[in-house]
Amino acid sequence: MILPILVAAFLLPAQVISMPCANITATQTQPVRGRDGMVAVLKVSSEDDHSKNSHDCQAEYQLLTMPGPGGAPVVIDLLTSDAAWNRSLSLRLNGFSQNGARVFGVISEDGKFPSTTLFDYDTAEGKVRLIDLKKRFAHLAPAKCIATFDVIGTTATGAIVLQLNSTNPCPSEGRWLLNPTSSSVQRLPQDASFLSLYEFKDVAP
Repeated sequence: MILPILVAAFLLPAQVISMPCANITATQTQPVRGRDGMVAVLKVSSEDDHSKNSHDCQAEYQLLTMPGPGGAPVVIDLLTSDAAWNRSLSLRLNGFSQNGARVFGVISEDGKFPSTTLFDYDTAEGKVRLIDLKKRFAHLAPAKCIATFDVIGTTATGAIVLQLNSTNPCPSEGRWLLNPTSSSVQRLPQDASFLSLYEFKDVAP
């Protein structure tokens, strides 16, 4: 059900939640709100893939948006994965860009085939771009880093600013600049300015 999810939207990014891949289960982040009133929620559901040969656990990731008061909810299918049971499915909904034109988040899975995927949803065109962070950072954040990623902003040219953190010492920790249209990433200089993600503030009457 989308409506009950979206009504209590006075929250700040990032919203983080996870669950093991199991049969007929689902979870979702708390909602975040953009400058123009649009609300977003990130959801994952899982079940038996009903494959005759494997019977693995299938996970389906969706972004749910509500344009504003009176607007019709929109469901955006992000990706589907099929792998081992009980693998961890993690959601990070980072929030909206300052102008409300983009929604960012990160989807991660562990197990035999770990993955970390950034999604960049264009609210005006209704299109989503998926970026494989494991691939982009393969030479910078080896598996022993146990890295987590958060989108923390954008640049004036549309590049994405990422914060990389690790639960153990890792030389690649810090802020990185990711250009969605290229395969390269570069460290963001400490004195570089960027536009942070939008933070909704409830103004009391």
